[in-house]
Amino acid sequence: MKKALSAMLGATLSASPLWAQTPESDLQQRLLDYEQRLEQLEKQQFDKTLDDAADRIRINGFLSAGVSRAELETTSGSASYIDGADDTWSHDSLTRAGVQFNARLSDRAEAVVQLFASGADEFNAELQWAYLDYQFSDAVSVKAGRIVAPFYMHSQYIDVGYAYPWASLPAEVYQLAPVKTMEAVEASWRFTTGPVSHRLSGFWGSSTVDGGDRVANAQFQADDLSGLNFTSYWRNWTLRAAYSAADVSVSQDDLAAAGVPPILGLSFDEVYTYFAGLGLQYDDGSWFFSAEKARLDFGNWYPSSESGYVTVGKYLGKWMPMVTWAEVNPRDLDRSLPAALNNGLAEQQKSWTGGLRYSLSEAIALKGEVSYYYDFSDSEVSTSGFFVTEGAPLEDDHATVIRLSADLVF
Repeated sequence: MKKALSAMLGATLSASPLWAQTPESDLQQRLLDYEQRLEQLEKQQFDKTLDDAADRIRINGFLSAGVSRAELETTSGSASYIDGADDTWSHDSLTRAGVQFNARLSDRAEAVVQLFASGADEFNAELQWAYLDYQFSDAVSVKAGRIVAPFYMHSQYIDVGYAYPWASLPAEVYQLAPVKTMEAVEASWRFTTGPVSHRLSGFWGSSTVDGGDRVANAQFQADDLSGLNFTSYWRNWTLRAAYSAADVSVSQDDLAAAGVPPILGLSFDEVYTYFAGLGLQYDDGSWFFSAEKARLDFGNWYPSSESGYVTVGKYLGKWMPMVTWAEVNPRDLDRSLPAALNNGLAEQQKSWTGGLRYSLSEAIALKGEVSYYYDFSDSEVSTSGFFVTEGAPLEDDHATVIRLSADLVF
């Protein structure tokens, strides 16, 4: 560019009658001055572009590194918990990382992209979020693209271990409908009533949900996925209610892989399915309390489930000991189906978890917890809870999982 401009300037100067008798050395000096001025202008423009990019783009991320181990016995074969913990120390199930890019497009518009990878998926990076957020006013905003599926109280940061006190979120609730993202449009409205602030959001879209190892990773396709979420904040309290519904389908091949014999002639095509959740949380910097209740209901022969947990923790300086009780139970079992099928698809267990969190710094937390699982079976159903046992039932009606993790944000 500079050579072309110099040539043009040279041609212009040479063609000018006023400069016809100017010494060649003066012309060369003038050309050198123009080149230096051009370099200065280019540098100023480049610096301005960098400054603008730095003002418009924010980058942050998170990382969790941990180990887990399950202590359990089966009648034959191996077994593992739904989060990947098995009878050897494993680094995969609790290790994950994400990087988020926020680009401000205008005073009202922002683009958000988040890349995520986890040991559970062999650290294959995926585009977890990719959406446009437009702020119509201080109270109303709209998102469109791949966004968070807002089913749970901690859905917005479900993979950001630093954001919550557990080493692993209570599976009895958070694995009930293991959906994290959806392709959708979401509108939100923020308002206040007296001292209480609220957020009401509605969404419509679709999602493909991996059912996990317990059902041989069957894919649940949720179309016309829509719902409402209402959250209220008052002092140190947070109350959240959620309801969503979709037409859910599972292919015949996935049903067969999940243990549904084709000979039964069962299908799973556009089944009306709903999820309902209710959560309450209190955190004043001295005490921590959290409780959630959830129900996943299928409108066909597939067993529905109901679950919940309660957690209480106490801040002691940088330390926070806590205890959690949780359960999941099957609902609406189709008694006309073979008992073995209901046993294989139904989800039932209870658990006690003792945990300890240490805040190493404002960006790093160390955690450890021990979970004791029990009551997988009763007079109506015999399950392995959230344990994957490759067809061999648990030898005892209890199991233990140990988790250690380090979580950071940047």
